[in-house]
Amino acid sequence: MRSLEDVEGVGPAVARKLKAVFITTAELLAVQNPVELQVKAGIGEGTAKKIVSNARRLVGLHGFRSGLEVERVMVEEPKLTTGIASVDEALLGGIECGSIVEFYGPARGGKTQWCTHLAVRVQLPPGQGGLGGRVLWLDSENSFKPWLVRGVAYRFGLNPEAALGNIRRAKMILASQITETFDTIPQICAEQNIKLVIIDSLTGLFRAEYVGLEALRIRQQDLNVLLNHMRRTAAATGTIFLYTNQVMASISTYGGNPNTPAGGHILSHGSDYRFYTRRKKDDIRILQLQDNAGIPEFSVELKLGWGGFYADKSEKSSTEPDVREYLQSIGWGGASGEVEDGHEEAGVVEAGE
Repeated sequence: MRSLEDVEGVGPAVARKLKAVFITTAELLAVQNPVELQVKAGIGEGTAKKIVSNARRLVGLHGFRSGLEVERVMVEEPKLTTGIASVDEALLGGIECGSIVEFYGPARGGKTQWCTHLAVRVQLPPGQGGLGGRVLWLDSENSFKPWLVRGVAYRFGLNPEAALGNIRRAKMILASQITETFDTIPQICAEQNIKLVIIDSLTGLFRAEYVGLEALRIRQQDLNVLLNHMRRTAAATGTIFLYTNQVMASISTYGGNPNTPAGGHILSHGSDYRFYTRRKKDDIRILQLQDNAGIPEFSVELKLGWGGFYADKSEKSSTEPDVREYLQSIGWGGASGEVEDGHEEAGVVEAGE
């Protein structure tokens, strides 16, 4: 990250005004809208346009690059892997840095479990399929469960204490909290090595608070603003934004999907990776990639258990007992049952979805 003072035209007085509104690096300045910046930071129109333009030149967001150069950069950047060979192969190596990822599906489909799984995987060093970063978790469904994090961390060889310590969770009870929190998220991502921001779920509070057709336009506009903030921050910091989305019943033809993701076209165009996840039976979950600009759609069948998702029954049966033994040894006795999305079947743990 480059400092604000490296940007031509940003002196001490302007830098103070920018830092007061959580713009603390040249990269964050480069993704600002000059009109918005003028109002937000209280600086002149000409100054806002000039320093944003200069910041873009400084950090390489100005002008065109050849396709070969873009390809070279993409090849060199690490990707976030799932640790499941079939999924990572289908994803051409994993999820790209700076992406927006959506998991949608019915209750018990695996959405929160994917949040937990990837919140641990992102902490692994790049050589082991992670990004070596920390996590922010915006929790609107009381879905964050420490023992699930511990289980996934233990499975993948991370110190469970360190894995929990690297996740910062904020409880969201109003949609306005999510919006307000996003004012500070870019700065936190830039300064604290945040490589994954989770919003579980993005749409739940908005659907509850923006009621009726007269509020639909405002709700969609507010969701679009949030997605725009994600896109800008992802471009500036390389952070991956992952959000879960609820579904609505859909009247479809015979054999069609009865579940439609909430959020309409705003969310359907907002994500780089759109995954549909659902429960088939017992511990079997289906993961489908339904949209990505560069990867063919695919569907895989996985096993869900203590320690996250497994490729098949054999992998689960060989690994899960060790995870259960670890959790029971530290006092989480509920690990004797089957794990589901956000809750444990025996009723020890509250439902997260």
